[in-house]
Amino acid sequence: MAGSMVAGGLWAQAPRYAQRPVRLIVPFAPGGAIDAMARPVAHALGRELGQSVIVENKPGAAGNIGAAAVAKAPPDGYTLLVGTSATHGANPSLFTKLGYDPIADFEFLSLWGAVPNVLVVNATGGPKSLDDLIAAARQDPGKLSYGSAGTGTSLHLAGVLFEKAAKVKLMHVPYKGGSPAATDLLGNNITMMFDTVSVALPNLRAGNLRAFAVAAQQRHFALPDVPTFAELGMPSVIAATWAGMFAPRGTPAAVVQELNAALAKVLKEKSVQDALRANGVQLMPLQGERFHSFVSAEIDRWGQVVREAKIPAE
Repeated sequence: MAGSMVAGGLWAQAPRYAQRPVRLIVPFAPGGAIDAMARPVAHALGRELGQSVIVENKPGAAGNIGAAAVAKAPPDGYTLLVGTSATHGANPSLFTKLGYDPIADFEFLSLWGAVPNVLVVNATGGPKSLDDLIAAARQDPGKLSYGSAGTGTSLHLAGVLFEKAAKVKLMHVPYKGGSPAATDLLGNNITMMFDTVSVALPNLRAGNLRAFAVAAQQRHFALPDVPTFAELGMPSVIAATWAGMFAPRGTPAAVVQELNAALAKVLKEKSVQDALRANGVQLMPLQGERFHSFVSAEIDRWGQVVREAKIPAE
């Protein structure tokens, strides 16, 4: 009898789906903000699944190449995607050919969190306050410049939102990445830029840059004295680099359920939260339908921004 009960208990316990290592595609280069977010989550998720979760960087076309590869992968839970504010936010409006459908081609697992942008100026040669900056921009439209990591990036679109909210006209200077833009800001070659909090923080702490406002719904834990744009009367200026996990559409419901349960545990672990916060991430754990709704709203919001600003599609 006891043997039958034990056997019954074993049969009732469904085996884990992961019987071999899982690939987690990061559609950007190693060492960047998204890569830094992915690695602690992947490590902890592997422990939960009982298999290694291997981060594989597949950069190109602002994340589209990696996203398209996962969209076309077998829907078996062994190839997953770190989708972002680019691949599942602005890119659908910036590219005429994505290579994937950001909604129809994926199962929505979990949003992890976001690193908001902050408006910064040179601490010595830049404007002394946001009011000064706005006044100067209105006095001489198109003269003050802001750098970005390139046309259509989060740093650029944050500037577009700010121009509209502050009723100013600025000169956008796109760079091939945020680092050269930041270098020019430190050299007083541009007036300002939006940068991610995590990247700007060392220069803010060193006194090289001055922060005016954070483009988020709440103040950032690393910059508690810096107001949000909403506090300054510009609630529409919200722009961040967010990341979450997706699986190819058609992944079995049982696999999706197991992944979501594992991710829910992982994102509550102090070590994972500490690692994400160390990279400036404000935690935003959303799963399933709530994550789906968040992504749909992001695509709609950035689509409207791109159309109104007439930013050319690739």
